[in-house]
Amino acid sequence: MRSEDVLARAEAALQRHGGQSRLQQRAIRRLVNSGKIKAKRVLWLSLAFLIGVPAFAMLISPIGIMGFLLSVMLFFGLALAAVILPAGLRVDPERLPTAPLKSLPLTTEVWLAGQRRALPPPAQRLADSIGVKLEQLTPQLQALDEKEPAALEIRRLIADELPELVNGYLRVPDHLRRDGLNGMSPDKQLVEGLNVVESELQRMSEQIASGDLQRIATQSRYLELKYQGME
Repeated sequence: MRSEDVLARAEAALQRHGGQSRLQQRAIRRLVNSGKIKAKRVLWLSLAFLIGVPAFAMLISPIGIMGFLLSVMLFFGLALAAVILPAGLRVDPERLPTAPLKSLPLTTEVWLAGQRRALPPPAQRLADSIGVKLEQLTPQLQALDEKEPAALEIRRLIADELPELVNGYLRVPDHLRRDGLNGMSPDKQLVEGLNVVESELQRMSEQIASGDLQRIATQSRYLELKYQGME
C-alpha cells in the first residue's frame, strides 16, 4: 500500500470517529482534574498552617520570630512539593504488559496521549483515532477473561506492539525521521504501523461484539426452548 493511501485512510478514520477532539478533550479533562487535586493539597496545607502554628504557640510552646520564620519556610517547601508531585495518572510503558485487562485500554490511551506531541501530524491524527477506539473497547473488556485468546491478542497489540512501534520511532534522531536512510522513511513507517493498529482495534472490537451477540442469541434460544417445552 502506498504511503499516500495510508495517509488518506488516516484522514478518513479521523473524520469517521472525530478522534482528535475527543481525545484532546479527555487529555484536557485529566489535566484539569490534576490541577484540582494540587489546588486541594495547597488548600489543606494552608489550613493546617493557619490553624496548627497558632495552636502550637498557644497550647504547647511559644515559637518566637525564628520559629515563625522556620514554619513559613517549611510551609512554602511543602506547598512547592504539593504542586510538583504528580496528581494524575502517569503511565510507564514498561508496566503496560502487566496492567489489568479491564483498565489496559485507558492506561494505554493515557500513555499514547503523552507521546502525541512528539509524533508527526498524520501520526497524531491516527493516534487520536486509536485513542477513541481504546475508549470504545474499554466496556467490552470488563467481562472478558484474561486467559481468552481475544484478551491475549488485545494485550499483545496495545501493550506490546503499539508501544514498541512508537518508542522505536522516537529513538530515531529528528533529522532522519522524514527521509530516513536507504529510502526508508520512519515517518511513513510509523503512519503505516499506526494504521494497522487502528484497523486491528476495529476488527477486535467487532469480533468481541459479534461474540457477545452470539451468546445473547444462544441464551435467548435456550430460554425460548425451555419455557415453550414447559408449556
